[in-house]
Amino acid sequence: MSETLRPHERIRRKKDFLKIYSNGRRYKGRYFVILHLPNNLDYSRMAVVVSKKHGKAVVRNKIKRWARELFRRNKQLISQPRDIIFIPRQEIHQADWSMLLADYLQALKIINQNNVRQDLN
Repeated sequence: MSETLRPHERIRRKKDFLKIYSNGRRYKGRYFVILHLPNNLDYSRMAVVVSKKHGKAVVRNKIKRWARELFRRNKQLISQPRDIIFIPRQEIHQADWSMLLADYLQALKIINQNNVRQDLN
């Protein structure tokens, strides 16, 4: 699987965001919150939402780059295609890359386990 982040792998439409916010499940990690919802596509998509409370544009853009990089490098670990919204928490400012990666991998593990449980029901 390619590790590039293609344009069609980003969530851009308002109706897609609203659908995920209203119907999606939440994972609350130490550094971020992930909203996720299965999609009917052959690939997963993601979006990053960073509020101005995190700081100026330079800081917000760094958080967005980190989040997209996490998704891009680990999208093959997502068991079923889903839409993902990444929302950072204030604690992300104290995190380094290895801590962020560990938390993200833990999130994917739990999300994938929840998918298996839902398929059994």
